[in-house]
Amino acid sequence: MFVNFEPLSAGIWYLSFPIPLHGQDDWSSLGANGSGCAVYDHQIVVNTYNYPTFELQSLRLSNAVTSGCFGDQTFSKRLPNGASGEPDADGTEFEFSPGPTRSHFEAQWDFASTVPDAEQPDLSVVASPDRGDGSRMSWVQMLDTPNGIDINFVDVRGTKDPANFVGPTRVISNLDRSVPHTIRITMDFVPGPSNDVVKVYVDGSLHRIGTSWENYYRYDSEAQPGHLGKVPIVNRILFRTGGTAAIDNLGKGFLIDNFSMKSAQGPADASQCRNGGWQTYDWFSNQGECMQSVNTGK
Repeated sequence: MFVNFEPLSAGIWYLSFPIPLHGQDDWSSLGANGSGCAVYDHQIVVNTYNYPTFELQSLRLSNAVTSGCFGDQTFSKRLPNGASGEPDADGTEFEFSPGPTRSHFEAQWDFASTVPDAEQPDLSVVASPDRGDGSRMSWVQMLDTPNGIDINFVDVRGTKDPANFVGPTRVISNLDRSVPHTIRITMDFVPGPSNDVVKVYVDGSLHRIGTSWENYYRYDSEAQPGHLGKVPIVNRILFRTGGTAAIDNLGKGFLIDNFSMKSAQGPADASQCRNGGWQTYDWFSNQGECMQSVNTGK
């Protein structure tokens, strides 16, 4: 599934600018549409920033307005098949995932600064694989700093209550803010605790391997009332602006474009990786990586 924020049908995103995203092609952005905890600075805008690969329109996000809420922020359209490694995954009912779940999820997007020649102090936007209600299963931050743009990551390790959130840890730092960059996150879900594998790529190179937030939903008592100890599926990306508002970033922030997302079924056993079978799964680089994923979940 690919989205570049160009018109989906004649005139649909040309009515006026900036344009609310909520309700367009299954995207959701309740707060920016005026019916959430806050009116976030999340909009579709004309691309006047001289990034040729972004074409006419892009999604623009800033943290000039923030809140502690989740379900009213910006969610991508959903996949017809969500992803999970658990037979009792939370969210397989129709409102979250109309089709059967799969074991592999990935999403990719390009992003760029609306102020390519200067820092936007404290500019932060976080992207999280989610099911559409704030049940995040990972966390990748785009952060503007004096020396360039940093990418950060948070995962959950161990079986503690409360959960052991590790990070934010640096994925890569000091990216040139004058050019677009590409983030790709992949998640391979394995049945049982403590074994999902999350990989974060920046500009085509793998920079971080971690795990998902599955153990938060399994072991943290904070999560129990809403999830009954079950791990949520993933079928969307949540773009969220939380924390302290950076009001000087109003109307600026990051552009998001060339967004894509998919789910797929990974190999059931190592034999499906042999004799070139690993090439069936386009997220593996070689047979050994495919077999390791089956045998160890890594």
